[in-house]
Amino acid sequence: MTIRPNTGRSVEGLGCIEQTLLIPLAARALAHRVFPSRGFADPAAEAIAARLAYDLTPFEADREMLQGLIERSVVLDRLLRDFLNRHPDAQVLSLGSGLSTQFERLDNGQLHWVDVDLPKVVELRRTLFPPHPRRRLVTASVAEAGWASKLECSRGPTFVVAEGLLMYLERAQVFQLARDLADVRNGGPAEFAYDYYCDQMIGQAWLNPSLRRLGAEFTWGLAGPEDLPLGEPRWGVINTYPVMERLGWPYDLLWSGFRLFAGVRPYGIAHLRLLDDASGAGGTGA
Repeated sequence: MTIRPNTGRSVEGLGCIEQTLLIPLAARALAHRVFPSRGFADPAAEAIAARLAYDLTPFEADREMLQGLIERSVVLDRLLRDFLNRHPDAQVLSLGSGLSTQFERLDNGQLHWVDVDLPKVVELRRTLFPPHPRRRLVTASVAEAGWASKLECSRGPTFVVAEGLLMYLERAQVFQLARDLADVRNGGPAEFAYDYYCDQMIGQAWLNPSLRRLGAEFTWGLAGPEDLPLGEPRWGVINTYPVMERLGWPYDLLWSGFRLFAGVRPYGIAHLRLLDDASGAGGTGA
């Protein structure tokens, strides 16, 4: 992939929530150098970071956050790759895509990709990413009514990714988003993967050095396993996945212990599927 040079475009015009796109970009761009033993590399992220008018090196100090975001990418890539193995020409909706390079990592030559984000983020993406015949940019706020009508989804299998997004919405907005996605029935199987914090983390983003630096805050969290379908019975739970526990000691003990105490992981990934009917969800706990 040839990354466009950033002709003076910076992130200074982005709001604090929009600027959170810098943290996962830093994680993926720095992974090869900072965590070589992990075996994760993202050349597209490295190229974008090199051309972005922003110094990402201060994020290196927040190693725990960077490691967690790398593991998040690994899990979400695995879920999407499995879906694409079953449905090679699937449509992928990346909500709040930021500067995601998941398309570059997983493109199989057949999939069709839709990036959805706010106007200033979409504008920034256009300065950095070259156009692609199987990739579209949609300017929309998933928190606003009618956003899904802009998707113009094609018929067939669909996979939805909401990475680093839902925790910055209000509860009602999260549940409405799940309903909106379920309403976009296009004649094929659909799956939805999103990451979440538990509700005890609402208002606690300041504990994270990188988020405190940007001034972002969490406004929604999962109350318990019953919230996994996001209030929409048409979404059934396939599974949930740990993130920080994948880092090993002491995270596996601390975060697993929190789950036993609170009934929900402090941070995790949920994987849903659109049911043929609303008769039940199944799946596992949070």
